[in-house]
Amino acid sequence: MIKTITRDNINEINNPSFRSYVTQYLSIEEQTNRMIEGIGLPFSNERKEIMLENILEKKRIVPRNENKSLYLNWISPACKACKTGEKSHTTFISFKCHKKCFFCFNPNQENYGDFRMKEHDVTAEIQHRLNRGEKFDHIALTGGEPLLHPKQAVEFFEYIDRHSNSTYTRLYTAGDLITRDILRALKSANLNEIRFSIKQEESEEKLENLYELMILAKEYIPFIVVEMPVIPGTLELMKKILHRLDEIGVNGINLLEFCFPMHNSKEFQERGYELKFPPFETYYNYWYAGGLAVDKSEEESYHLLQYASEQSVGLGVHYCSLENKHTGQLYQQNKKTNLSKLYSFSEKDFFIKSAKVFGADKKIAKEILNKKGVRHFEENATYDSLQFPASAINLFKGTNIEIAICSYVSEIRQNEDVLREVKVEWVNGN
Repeated sequence: MIKTITRDNINEINNPSFRSYVTQYLSIEEQTNRMIEGIGLPFSNERKEIMLENILEKKRIVPRNENKSLYLNWISPACKACKTGEKSHTTFISFKCHKKCFFCFNPNQENYGDFRMKEHDVTAEIQHRLNRGEKFDHIALTGGEPLLHPKQAVEFFEYIDRHSNSTYTRLYTAGDLITRDILRALKSANLNEIRFSIKQEESEEKLENLYELMILAKEYIPFIVVEMPVIPGTLELMKKILHRLDEIGVNGINLLEFCFPMHNSKEFQERGYELKFPPFETYYNYWYAGGLAVDKSEEESYHLLQYASEQSVGLGVHYCSLENKHTGQLYQQNKKTNLSKLYSFSEKDFFIKSAKVFGADKKIAKEILNKKGVRHFEENATYDSLQFPASAINLFKGTNIEIAICSYVSEIRQNEDVLREVKVEWVNGN
């Protein structure tokens, strides 16, 4: 059994060298947590585990990506592709937007200030990439609000249709700028999917207008999807939205884990939000700019999935956690790395894995590895450790040896691939 090591259980590790080694990771995590709280939002004091058993008992709910993604009935093919990010591309014309969502994370994006003022030539960008031989199964246009630039948006999808017509295309939009003329043009460009964004804080009148535009869009575009964060405290409103979308006949809704974008903290504080603890399953610098998960969003998303199953709604309901957003990055960084025999790529969580034992356990471990014909192991005097392939862990069943399973991420430093160890977990030979 693999255990996550915490301050509460670290003293259960008997091997002093192992205990000393892993203490440094706990210190790094604690320093990171203090830095995060210094940004302006505290962690929740609740440390309860959100149990999935009740959700997964619902036979129609499908778990994906180590339960980081769950869906009922249907999921967009673009969401399935997001797991690895292979042959997928998302771009934007600008970060201009006519909405003012307090939770917007676009200010975290690189060159946000520049692209609030100027436009990015997305057609030229995709032309360049296709001309150099890149192949795409999925391409998306997001923003800001892409329909502030309707001509450029349509031209972008027309170009893809002419030069990569097997590519599945999607458009992200707040939706309220959609017109019949725009939909006709997007249909002519063979756009596959529109993703509407619903804002819970908007009036019923505005929501009904948006629903009417979804009904209109269904006449022109094959797949209509709603994508929105599940904001804690909006559970009853979200249930009403589910029923209304089901009545309209949209294909699905993506329930996103609500995140604090690490700015605008006053708005979050006034609403009483707190951060989910711990902030990461594995601490690392992730590309996704969305921020940090807010406490209770995941819990309410699970409630919505369960409710949708019990109510037998027909639309697809997909929960996408913050952790689910990270896996594409890990896959792209780690999958193609050339590894020595000490390391292996995990198809389970997309980290690179290896194993270690420490102190007095090294001698026994070497004897077992040699006896079983495992010749790839390496000693480290600094940390009093012996490293070997994670695949050899099963050889230690029935022993009292305490084994560390180590996770790594491949990084490029000075034009060379370097493995950065980012997590240490614990397995007992028993």
